[in-house]
Amino acid sequence: MSFFRLGTLASLLSEPLVNGFTTAAACHVVAAQLKDVVGIRIDRHKGAFKIIYTLIDVTKGLTNTNLVNFSFCVGVIIFMTVCNEFIKPYLNQRCRFPLPGELIAVIGGTLISKFCHLHDDFNVELVGIIPKGLPSATLPRLNLIPLVAVDAIAIAIVTYSIIMSMGLTFAKKHGYEVRANQELFAMGLGNAVGSCFSCIPLACSLSRSVIQDQTGGVSQIASLVSATLVVVTLLWIGPFFSDLPRCVLAGVIIVALKPMFMQIKQLKKFSKQGKLEIFSWISTFLCVVLIDIDIGLLIGVCVSLLALYIKGLKPYYCLLGYMPESPGIYMDVNQHRNVMQVPQTRIFRYYGSLNFATRLFFRRALYSVVGLDKIKQKTKNNQNRKSSTKYVSVTENVKETNTLKFLILDFSMLGHIDVAGCSMLTDVSNELKTFGSRLLLSSPMDRVYDTLVHSMALSEGPFEIFPTLHDAVEYANAYRTV
Repeated sequence: MSFFRLGTLASLLSEPLVNGFTTAAACHVVAAQLKDVVGIRIDRHKGAFKIIYTLIDVTKGLTNTNLVNFSFCVGVIIFMTVCNEFIKPYLNQRCRFPLPGELIAVIGGTLISKFCHLHDDFNVELVGIIPKGLPSATLPRLNLIPLVAVDAIAIAIVTYSIIMSMGLTFAKKHGYEVRANQELFAMGLGNAVGSCFSCIPLACSLSRSVIQDQTGGVSQIASLVSATLVVVTLLWIGPFFSDLPRCVLAGVIIVALKPMFMQIKQLKKFSKQGKLEIFSWISTFLCVVLIDIDIGLLIGVCVSLLALYIKGLKPYYCLLGYMPESPGIYMDVNQHRNVMQVPQTRIFRYYGSLNFATRLFFRRALYSVVGLDKIKQKTKNNQNRKSSTKYVSVTENVKETNTLKFLILDFSMLGHIDVAGCSMLTDVSNELKTFGSRLLLSSPMDRVYDTLVHSMALSEGPFEIFPTLHDAVEYANAYRTV
C-alpha cells in the first residue's frame, strides 16, 4: 500500500469520524477492563454487540464481586486521578521531569500484592507468569496465505485506521503533521519483521499511547526507551511483575483514557459545523460501540463519503450586497445587517464546482434566491391576462413585470466548471434576455476562465466576463443610469 502511495486514503478519515471512532474504541477498552475492576471471570465475547454482552455478564456477576480487588482498583483510580489533576500540574511548574504516576502505581501495586499475599489470601487476580526470552526467528509459512488473505486485508485496514486515527488525534493536540504513506511504510516494515518472530499484527494501543502522552513522551526517544524496557522485562525482570494485580492495570488504563472520553465535548463544535458532521460522529460512535470496530469503521467511512457527496452536490450559495461605508466590498446579505443590494441588480455567489452533476442544483438555487421563478410566473400570468390585446407586445409586458436588469454571477469561489455547466449558463443567459435582463460573470479563476473561453469557441455563450466583481457592478450601474 505504501509502494502504491495509498496513504491518500487517509483523507477519508474526517475529523468527526476520527473523533467518534477513537471515543468508541475507548469504550471497548474500558469494557474489557470491567471484569478486572470487580474481580470476576466472564466469558470473552466476539463479533457484533460484544460490549452489550460483556456488560450483561458483568452485571450478572456483580453479586460475586471481590471487594478487596474492587477496593484496590478504586484506590488506584483515585491515586491516578489526584496525580493527573493536581500533583502533575503542580510539579510541572517547578520541575522539568513529569511525575511517573503510572510507574509508581504499577511498582507499588506489585509490592503490596507480593508482601500482602493478595492472590493467596484474597483471591485477587494477578498478571501471572511472564515467559522469559524472545522466540527464535523463523520464516512465516507462505502456504497459509490463501487461508488468511481475506482476514488479513480486513485486519490491515482496521489497524491502519486505528494508527492513523490516533496519529491524527495527537497531531492535532501537539501541532504536527502525520504523513500517511510514511505510516504505511513503517507499519508494513514492522509487520514484515515481526512475522519472523511470531508477533501479532502491528497496531497502536489506545491506552498505552495515551499513557505515554500523559507521561511526557512526545518523540521517538520515548518509544525507544519503552521498547528497551519491554525487552529488558522479557529477558530478565519479567518474573517481578508476575505479582502485579490486574486491577491495578485496569485502574491505570481507565484513568488514562479520560482524554479520549473528553472528546465528547467536540460534539458541540461539530453541531455548529453542520448536521452532516454531527451525524457522522454519532453514526460512527454508535456503530463501533454497538456492533464492532471493523464494521463500525466501515459504516463511518461510508457515512463520511456520503456526507462528502452531499456537500459536493449541494454546496453553499448566497446573495451578495455592498457595504455603504466601504465601496467595493460585497458581503452575504443574510450574514450582515448593513449590507444593501445593488438596485435592479442581483449578485449570486456559488461555492463549489459547476458540472454535469451539480448544474440542476445550481439552476434551482439561482432561480429561487434571485427570484427568477416569481418573474417567470408573473410574466406567464400577464401573458394570459393580456393575450387578447393586439397592441401590447410580449416583450413590453415582460419589461413592465421585471425590475431585474442585471444578474451577476460571482465565480471567485468556483473551483471547476465543465462544458455541461457552460451550456447551462447559456440557457440561463438566453432566458434572462426574454425578461429584458443580462447575465454577467465576474472573478473567474484561470482554469474556469479558460473553460468559459473554450466553450464560447464551441458556440456556447457569448459570456460577458469581468476580472473583478466590482468591475461588473460598476458596469451594471453605468449601463442602468444611461
